[in-house]
Amino acid sequence: SVAKALSIQAHPNKKHAEELFATRPDLYKDPNHKPEMVTAWLGPFEALCGFRPIADIKFFIQEIDELAAVVGKAACEALVKAESDSGEMQALRECFSALMNSSEESIASALQQFEKRIPSLSAEKKESLQCDLFTRIAADFPGDVGCWSVYFMNYVVLQEGESMFLGPNVPHAYIFGDCLECMACSDNVVRAGLTPKFKDIDTLCSMLDYQPGPVDRFRMQWTAVDAFCQECFPPVPDFAMARLRLPASA
Repeated sequence: SVAKALSIQAHPNKKHAEELFATRPDLYKDPNHKPEMVTAWLGPFEALCGFRPIADIKFFIQEIDELAAVVGKAACEALVKAESDSGEMQALRECFSALMNSSEESIASALQQFEKRIPSLSAEKKESLQCDLFTRIAADFPGDVGCWSVYFMNYVVLQEGESMFLGPNVPHAYIFGDCLECMACSDNVVRAGLTPKFKDIDTLCSMLDYQPGPVDRFRMQWTAVDAFCQECFPPVPDFAMARLRLPASA
């Protein structure tokens, strides 16, 4: 049950989990991976998941001077000029890594400047820059680099009963709502923002899946079995689910 945003995080694959456990057992306490499936429960569920389409990220970098400033001119220009898929992914990696490695002072200053500027923006501009989402998260985590992740990661609202599967190295953060979560038996979480817990920025930036694209690639499809039952089969067979919707008794 998520009352405010949880950390920007990803989970290692099995091999990487074994390496992390072997070298840093104080931080990574088991050698297992942690694929997840989340299903909205008791109403809508909000999350950030995977990197946005490159066109969206370019738009935000070009429209939000404060964000471009902390990412850095060279990294921003490389992303804007990138053309091939591989070039875009490399430029995205450099931009996100530069952001996450920016000093706390520069991050806090840029966030403060942008928050002060938001009230002067037109309603249309506020909507296009998703200012409501940004300000909600920034209010709970003032000065936190994770607030800028809104402009790199897909924002998704799962309606009650809808599901999303998160494989290894997929960046995500749960924002608000109730969910049913299925996961492997592990506590391996690599964090880099929106949390007072330990942030392992270098590990996260090196392991992430930088494939950009719409959030629908993470959504799971439910298939009707009959008038009352639906089934869902994610990539991990153990996570298979069925749900029943029975009619009210007469």
